[in-house]
Amino acid sequence: MKSKITRLNLKLAKNVAVFVCFGMFVTACSSNDDGFNDANGNVAKKYISKITTQGNGETSISTISYNNEGKVVSASNDNDTKYFSYFDDGRLKKVSGGGENFMTSEIINEIHAAYEIGNVLAYDGKGNPTILELYDVDYYGNQVIHTAHLTYDTKPFTFYHTLDAAGIIAVLYDVRLQFYTPAEVIMAKKLLPVYNPTAAVIKDSSNQEIGTINVNYIYDN
Repeated sequence: MKSKITRLNLKLAKNVAVFVCFGMFVTACSSNDDGFNDANGNVAKKYISKITTQGNGETSISTISYNNEGKVVSASNDNDTKYFSYFDDGRLKKVSGGGENFMTSEIINEIHAAYEIGNVLAYDGKGNPTILELYDVDYYGNQVIHTAHLTYDTKPFTFYHTLDAAGIIAVLYDVRLQFYTPAEVIMAKKLLPVYNPTAAVIKDSSNQEIGTINVNYIYDN
């Protein structure tokens, strides 16, 4: 387990999760009934163009490019780039390109990289997932279940409007997908936070702490 947590922490400096990517075609419309506006009010819309992530002595840079209509056309992390294409009405059509899929935040992405997420067990009053069920395998190959306990700041989720400009929010809340939505889309919707995740405490089945992740954000810098 020690090596598992070590890998989880070391990858934090490399994996900046800017958007939820699904390497597939989608036909989506959105109700946008996600609670973001209710929780944050009429906040300024910020669209990310560059993120510098530092941790464990490493630095990683992610960049996002937009077209003249304000839609995301590409997102790069280190040597990997994802490309976005859209239907004529602006709906997301396809995400292509190399590299791993990204989740919706540094913390959630790192947990997902080290474990198979089983479920979201609890949310806070604003709709942020606060307890995640995690699946792992012990030394003998037996499945064990851990939990991740997430905490948040009070600022609007940094990546929300960038996700929206990439058509991802519309995909997550497309009511027409409810009967045949892929499992990864269902999980991404469950994991989408309203505020920024700032810490996660990983606990084993005996409720003993076995690892932690902490993230600090510096906005507009």
